[in-house]
Amino acid sequence: MLSEILDYIADKLAASEVGARLEMGDTAIARAVGESVKMKFPAPEIVAEDGSWVRLEDMVARVTPISEDAFEFSLELPHSVAVSDADGQPSERIDWRGGAMRGVWRADLETFPIFHGNFHDVVLTDLSRAEVHQDGTIETISLDQDLVELTPGLWSGPSALEVTKLEIQPAGEVETLFLDRLSLTSDIRDFDLPAWQALSTVISANPVFNQEEFAADEQKLREAAEVFATMNAGAAKSTIALLGLQFDTPEQTLFSLQELSLNMAYDNDAQPGEYSFGLTVSGLEQAEITIPPEFHPRVGTLKLHLERFPIRQILTIPLRDLDASSNAGIGKYDAVFEKIVLPLIYANRTVVEFEEVSLRAASVSLTAHGRLTAEESSMLGVVGNAEIEITGLDKLITEAARQAESGESAPEFLAMLTFAKGLGRPEINADGEVAYMFDILLSPAGEITINEIPLDLLQGSGQTSLPLAQPQHVQASVRN
Repeated sequence: MLSEILDYIADKLAASEVGARLEMGDTAIARAVGESVKMKFPAPEIVAEDGSWVRLEDMVARVTPISEDAFEFSLELPHSVAVSDADGQPSERIDWRGGAMRGVWRADLETFPIFHGNFHDVVLTDLSRAEVHQDGTIETISLDQDLVELTPGLWSGPSALEVTKLEIQPAGEVETLFLDRLSLTSDIRDFDLPAWQALSTVISANPVFNQEEFAADEQKLREAAEVFATMNAGAAKSTIALLGLQFDTPEQTLFSLQELSLNMAYDNDAQPGEYSFGLTVSGLEQAEITIPPEFHPRVGTLKLHLERFPIRQILTIPLRDLDASSNAGIGKYDAVFEKIVLPLIYANRTVVEFEEVSLRAASVSLTAHGRLTAEESSMLGVVGNAEIEITGLDKLITEAARQAESGESAPEFLAMLTFAKGLGRPEINADGEVAYMFDILLSPAGEITINEIPLDLLQGSGQTSLPLAQPQHVQASVRN
């Protein structure tokens, strides 16, 4: 087993972009312990073709076969790792006080469906200077994954990465980065992991793209399209969260953010696919802002939901029939949207729902929600509606007038706000504040109205300028 593991690692390193090799400070040894094999790797070192290296202390692993392709493992981690530059000179060292790794390796999938690892009291040190400098510290790093095969070939389960108490100040920099917590979580359901591994193998073998057009082995591209077209992506949701982010200098805090949360989800079982996106930002503070603090946005939210979005068709149709795509002029990125994406969107009548859009400051706020549906017969290509609510508009106009008079801002901004107030419908909202409401409608005839006022009346008034609607002429069939 030891020789097989070393050969596997050597092959993977040799096939990597840096063409690395594995070296040992002494001979690796293995011995049986019951049904397990305990292995010692003395001072392992990974050496790249350019001469740079990654050097670790002794490592001890324990591996237990649990099936023909599955192996349970645990790894006693060393307490430091050193990295060199291309000249082979030490450049960085990472130390930690404690840590461990354990999990299950699937040889047939070449992945860890179960993995648990953690490091504590991590210290990052710059060794490249004459005077050694501590670049940063991290209190904890943890990675956990528990995937199970509930249906043959389909995997489900959660994954999570968490980093706490990060502080970074590289040598020669006056700014210090603080981060209280970073977390990345995901939960997948009925995901075709073997097909994903096969797709990744095909893609990694053909990473040849340039800015104008793609060029790769056509047979491999067809293989990738077929794998992606048939694989079961199931459903998934994931979250990236940053808490307590701050940039400081010795004199002041340049930027701080209480929380940033990015949420994404998809459900491929809802044919041709449903996708959600959410972004929330709160506690935003910035030094030297040019607007009064009461108008500085500190909280923002964006939540989108896509229904009937045919991403699988969009990605696979041009790859399945490369000859036809080439004859149609597809291959240039600017032609893909018009000849592939837009017809499919119209054929599926894709819906974009703005579940929540909001910006909030101490004295002003904007909230909105709406829904757009792709409609080929519409003069604008879409039909839909939106509702917008603005509070604090009168205060904002007063401030804009002051700035326009003092020359701090252009008078056009004041004119725009005044025009918006004239279009708005004043109401008292649930919080007892004066709010200006805007009901926007996009009709199949291409007419846009705000509070039942047609905007084409405003086009000729000189107050605003809008593009004329053009009829849409695209065709596509619905295919899953």
